[in-house]
Amino acid sequence: MKGAKACLALSTLLLSLGARGGPSSPQEEELVVPVKVDSVGQQLAADDQIYHLDAFGEHFSLELKPDGSFLAPALTFQYVGSRPQGRREEEEAHQALGANLASCFYSGTVNGDPASAAALSLCGGIHGAFYLRGSEYLIQPANVSQGPGGEQPRLHLLSRSRQSRFPRGSGTKCEVPDSDETSASKGEKQQADYATRAENRPIRKKRFVSSPRYVETLLVADQSMAEFHGSGLKHYLLTLLSVASRMYKHPSIRNPINLVMVKIIVIYDEEKGPDVSSNAALTLRNFCNWQKQHNPPSDRHAEHYDTAILFTRQDLCGAKTCDTLGMADVGTACDPNRSCSVIEDDGLQAAFTTTHELGHVFNMPHDDAKQCTSINGINSDSHMMASMLSNLDRSHPWSPCSAYMITTFLDNGHGECLLDKPHKPLLFPSDLPGTMYDANRQCQFTFGEESKHCPDAASICTTLWCTGTSGGVLMCQTKHFPWADGTSCGEGKWCMNSKCVNKTDKKLYDIPVHGRWGLWEPWGECSRTCGGGIQYSVRECDSPVPKNGGKYCEGKRVQYRSCNIEDCPENSKTFREEQCEAHNDISKSFGTGLTVEWIPKFAGVSPKDRCKLVCLAKGTGYFFVLQPKVVDGTLCSPDSTSICVQGQCIKAGCDRVIGSSKKFDKCGICGGNGSTCKKVSGMFSNIRPGYHDVAVIPTGATNIEVKQRNHRGDLYNAETLVGDLPQTVQKNSSQVMYDHVQTHHAHNGS
Repeated sequence: MKGAKACLALSTLLLSLGARGGPSSPQEEELVVPVKVDSVGQQLAADDQIYHLDAFGEHFSLELKPDGSFLAPALTFQYVGSRPQGRREEEEAHQALGANLASCFYSGTVNGDPASAAALSLCGGIHGAFYLRGSEYLIQPANVSQGPGGEQPRLHLLSRSRQSRFPRGSGTKCEVPDSDETSASKGEKQQADYATRAENRPIRKKRFVSSPRYVETLLVADQSMAEFHGSGLKHYLLTLLSVASRMYKHPSIRNPINLVMVKIIVIYDEEKGPDVSSNAALTLRNFCNWQKQHNPPSDRHAEHYDTAILFTRQDLCGAKTCDTLGMADVGTACDPNRSCSVIEDDGLQAAFTTTHELGHVFNMPHDDAKQCTSINGINSDSHMMASMLSNLDRSHPWSPCSAYMITTFLDNGHGECLLDKPHKPLLFPSDLPGTMYDANRQCQFTFGEESKHCPDAASICTTLWCTGTSGGVLMCQTKHFPWADGTSCGEGKWCMNSKCVNKTDKKLYDIPVHGRWGLWEPWGECSRTCGGGIQYSVRECDSPVPKNGGKYCEGKRVQYRSCNIEDCPENSKTFREEQCEAHNDISKSFGTGLTVEWIPKFAGVSPKDRCKLVCLAKGTGYFFVLQPKVVDGTLCSPDSTSICVQGQCIKAGCDRVIGSSKKFDKCGICGGNGSTCKKVSGMFSNIRPGYHDVAVIPTGATNIEVKQRNHRGDLYNAETLVGDLPQTVQKNSSQVMYDHVQTHHAHNGS
């Protein structure tokens, strides 16, 4: 889903380059005549276009495909004041654009280079930009008269900027200034708001606890839905959500998730609703902005919702195809600005699309994503978050990766808004959907009013086949979704979980079975051999496993404790140093030709990132997050006794025990009373210029205070001694933290 939006952003970027340039971006210009190449004999689709042009001593072949996905079909132009009677080219371009805007735009490559990119409008001449081998090219019709008739090829102005932006392989990252923050980055900050309120202090709240989550939901149906479903719309929407709700109650998700409907809005006047078009990404953005006005800000309000879902009959398209059935941003639960989804209604199987898109809101990637490979193994195409759902395993709809991702997401504090119970939930229909909509009606929802069920004994209950025509020939077609539960499949039988069963067995599927926790498993291996590690014990909700919509177990599912808290050998490296050094064999030389040594970085690291493995390339200014989480038991920072557990900073005492309140006394003794050390003070009055040894600080000394007075006896600001304060200096195995204590002294001045 996010990939589609990324492609859209690229096209928009390239089209917007025409407004750039200026003194900071010197350009070369040349008049060119683009020539459209006949596609005869070439393997091109009917709408593909090829243009050749020569400029700057080079030949360019623009290989283009139609791409109007980033434009709404109903896009209009607004002129403030009267539109000027401009040049002929502008008038022709305006007329061409007004005829069919979406068909004007193309994207593609240049000279067959897969790293190149082009985004152009072919209406009224060629407008747009392309990128090739580090140079940007802008093209537009030239302001040169073509003579009468206009039959000859049109002159165009081609501008080239040699400014290379983000070259391949350089490792350069696009930096976004704080003052020019993207809407996505703003949304991420709002999304993380619940989790970051206490980031500057160790987490003390319960972790690894299975708590019921209530996803208060707004359903919105646009005008196309109202016209298609008529008076049965409300019941139809609730039927879809009832199916989705049941999917979220399946134990394979390993969390108690409850979908709760709090409000339905039906739009009969499209002018008062969000702008809906075939562009799925744009529709999602429009809907997210529109739904905010209907959401009471207080979580206690009866109509407040946590996520909003738009249903439409509009055919949704991604960046490349129109096979898209829905879209949502990943990991946006509890973000009121971005917790939303758009769903293309194509029948009762839209319930599965809804379930899938809500999975994205809960931070679930597709099952074939890179981060899921090691968790799911090779069989990842039969679960709910498959990128193309065609064979859902109803006995285990959620993959191990989906269960892991939502669990981690909630454990890290991103679902705090879901803990409150709703005030006035709307009740779902109690009848099974198949009893209300038979197989014929399900086909009509999916393929149109003329479609009927196409019997096929081999696919009873597993796959819904429907009649259709192709070239005047009657055929059977399917979208690989099962029959709705409750659909009749024979005398005295109906479909349940894709199986044809006797109606007398209804109680086997109808009576909820609530889950109960099993026994705690033995403690696992300690994460460290010394210095204080972490070990876990888990229990499963399997005694019994919940069934038929029964409640998932609530309470602690994982417990952890400190282990191997004894000191590590003297003069050994810190645990974080060892983790950074483990990456030395994969380091880059950054152009120096030398192997890089990775060391921990502390200065300038945000408190929320202190449990990430942030390492500095020694002797350079380069630093990277080499691992998203340090190993359990790693100190959060050198000046803290708190430790990292699953990427979160957890309070621990100086005895390396989680939850302990023991602290170091002024003598550096854990749990001491300050009686094992003495105060040593002295005065240094050597006023000769140059550097001088003032004192030898013995090993183990703490709380060192250095004061310098001027000729009047006043204290100098300590910042003049060591620079900006506070700051921490690491030297060998010792760490010195400088700070400035404000002290006020009265003196007589003249």
